Amino acid sequence: MNKLLWVFQIILSLALGLFGFQKVVMPIPDLISFGMIWIEDFPAWQVRTIGALEVLGVIGLNAPYLIKKLPKLLVSVSAGALALTMVGAIATHVMRGDPLPSIIITSALFAMGVTVSVKRFGEANSRV
Repeated sequence: MNKLLWVFQIILSLALGLFGFQKVVMPIPDLISFGMIWIEDFPAWQVRTIGALEVLGVIGLNAPYLIKKLPKLLVSVSAGALALTMVGAIATHVMRGDPLPSIIITSALFAMGVTVSVKRFGEANSRV
């Protein structure tokens, strides 16, 4: 199970780190042209905030393994927070009637985030 959790954490880190960073730094028209059509319904500040929250979540997901003094509970909290952002993404895609792959991908990221959060919370609690 630990290997699967690492795979999930890597996928979450790569996907949400990349997409979050893009939302923070890229011009809004470029994001829309890359297929993030949902952005048309949101003001730029909200898109930037979503991106920043995703990047912060990815940092929290990985920082305790890089900085040993940080509590491992941060991994569980960050994974849960990333899962919550995916709830918003799923709702947005469903309400807009976006293509099914958008809903499937965000649902898979949600499931990974919940799994990592629950399992890593159990690990962090058992060490206390």
